[in-house]
Amino acid sequence: MTSNNSILSDAQRTLLSAVLNRIVPAAGDMPAAGDLGIADFVESVAAGSSGKRRTLMDGLVRIELAASERGGAFATLAEAAQTDALRAVQASSPEFFQELVTQTYRGYYSNETVCGALGYRPPNREDYDPLPFDESLLEPVRQRGQIWTNTS
Repeated sequence: MTSNNSILSDAQRTLLSAVLNRIVPAAGDMPAAGDLGIADFVESVAAGSSGKRRTLMDGLVRIELAASERGGAFATLAEAAQTDALRAVQASSPEFFQELVTQTYRGYYSNETVCGALGYRPPNREDYDPLPFDESLLEPVRQRGQIWTNTS
């Protein structure tokens, strides 16, 4: 990412992308969040607030520590070990983890690729026509179910 919203190092951005791929993994026609570049969205949100920036940075350190306890760097662990590391961080830092999941979903479900896969074209700001939202467009999301589940 090469904007004023860059707050992460390349290594942190790579970690965040790997984490986002576990929070929203690829399924069928739906791409994984990290592979879509949703880390840029999450980073941009965090860049807008010193509190969110600190929370993200601390959370990424917690994820790497949890991964290290499971045998290595997060991106090199097997999926089950990655999920276990994320569940440990979710239990120890629920505020961070909930914010991460919230921003991941916000970025993911407003992404043009995802909207297209769901059969929904997000409004272009130039030609926005506030038609009533067709709730049937959410059916593929409902069928997929909750992706990341709380353990509490």
